[in-house]
Amino acid sequence: MYAARIPEPAPDSEVSLTAIEATISRVASSLDARFVSAGEALAQAYAIVERLVSALEGVTNALGQDAAEAAVENMRATADRLERLPEVQATRQAGLERIAAGARPLAHHIAQVKRTLDFLRICGLNIKVAAAGRNGFADFADTMNVRLDVGEIEIGGIGVEIEQLTASIPALIEVDRQLGAECGKVIPHVPRKLAADAEALQRHQAADAGRAKRIAAVGREIHGRVASAIGAMQVGDSTRQRLEHVASGIRSLVAWRDQADPATAVQVSGHMIALFAAQAADTIEAFHADSGRLAESLRGIAPSAAQLLEIKAEGDRERSSDNSVFLAALEKSVADVTTVTMRLREADSRAQALGGSTSDSAERLAQRLRVVHRVNHDVHLMAWNTDLRCHRLGDEGKALAMVASEIRGFATTLATISAEIRQSVESLVQAVTALRDPQGEQGGDAAEALTESLACIRDGAQRMRDGMGGLSEDAAAVTRILETTTSNVDCEAAFGDALRDVVQQLAQLAAPCTAPDAATEAALAGLLDGMARSYTMARERDIHRRFALAGSTAPVLPTTDEDEDDDGLF
Repeated sequence: MYAARIPEPAPDSEVSLTAIEATISRVASSLDARFVSAGEALAQAYAIVERLVSALEGVTNALGQDAAEAAVENMRATADRLERLPEVQATRQAGLERIAAGARPLAHHIAQVKRTLDFLRICGLNIKVAAAGRNGFADFADTMNVRLDVGEIEIGGIGVEIEQLTASIPALIEVDRQLGAECGKVIPHVPRKLAADAEALQRHQAADAGRAKRIAAVGREIHGRVASAIGAMQVGDSTRQRLEHVASGIRSLVAWRDQADPATAVQVSGHMIALFAAQAADTIEAFHADSGRLAESLRGIAPSAAQLLEIKAEGDRERSSDNSVFLAALEKSVADVTTVTMRLREADSRAQALGGSTSDSAERLAQRLRVVHRVNHDVHLMAWNTDLRCHRLGDEGKALAMVASEIRGFATTLATISAEIRQSVESLVQAVTALRDPQGEQGGDAAEALTESLACIRDGAQRMRDGMGGLSEDAAAVTRILETTTSNVDCEAAFGDALRDVVQQLAQLAAPCTAPDAATEAALAGLLDGMARSYTMARERDIHRRFALAGSTAPVLPTTDEDEDDDGLF
């Protein structure tokens, strides 16, 4: 008996499996295109947010807060030092006057020593004359003259040292006078303005840094949610695969039916179409639920993107996102104190140089004074020896004894004057040392330090501008991408009716076979097995088991990556 082929109804008049398959394939292809495009757009948004967060974290981490704070602190310290400059200057002026006062008695003492040495030379000559070459008194006089020559050289050296030490005092007084004139023009209002401008800029930079941290925090939140959305995009791929499996099953059924017995084909077709209807219905239900949640999740990111702009607008309203105004004020303050700091540097340098040379001179003076002390000691001894020798000569030595007594007197005078010289030198050294400003030594070049501090602060402000510069464009780009992506994944309007029609049409043709005959069971076994082998997701196999023939089970295939992702979209 000839078995006639069951004809397909015309697509425009009756339910057609071929038309259903075409609709399913078309929707699967369109879904794939939409979700691939949406995934690429989200990847772009992810990269934008990642760059934004990286830039802002770079600003907050590499802004050099420690360096900026140190720069501001240096400016504040410079301002404090300038403000107390009149006090420092007054102290220095008093010190200079003490030095000048201490140098004057030194010159008198040195003149006294020279005159005493001259008297001692005369005494030596008198001994030679009175002794007339007897008893070695001439040798004594010659030896004493040698020692006196040494003392004269050393005391002359002391005079030169003192002159060199005090030679720079007039120039230093003139520098201080000029510095005083500059101070009168700018102190205290200029250094106070410098400190105030530095602190104002620091406060605004701190506010900007705080806003950058808040923006970075929101950016990290968006970053994480976009990353989750990118992962959830696989709902489109899983739906496409499941629809393609249904379409492939329909094509296999149509191909088998063209060659099958009509009576068997009716039962097999009804059962297989029931399976297709169940798979399609479950696929569509899951897709609409998952894509709806995905769209809602994407719409939930938009307020965070808007929050980025709100935080930036907050800074714009305070006019602190651009520090140019505050930088200009600070630069003006730095320029105003530059002249003063240069004068201050010159005065400090000369004071430090004078103090340094004093340290060296003090050691040399001490050495020369020790030599003069030894000369005085030697002359004393020679005078006592002469006196003893004169006593042995009796009346003949009385004249020599008188000369020896004069020598002892002059030696005592020399010792007294030397002690006064030592005291004057020590006072002079102390007065010069007091001129040295410890903060001046530690602070270095104030003008250079201010310039370096300003450069550091300017660099930090530039990095802040760079980090925040593209924020508006980036936030707007992310917002546009989210809107487009949300529209792409929210497919109800585009595919909802078509998919529901597919499920309805399949349901009309569905007729599960509960008690198949042998021929039907054999045909179903092959078609069901082929269908089962196409599955890539656990949910498909779960549904398939409901339509498996009694006594058989759907093949349990190895779990794939799709299986793992299928249950964990959100």
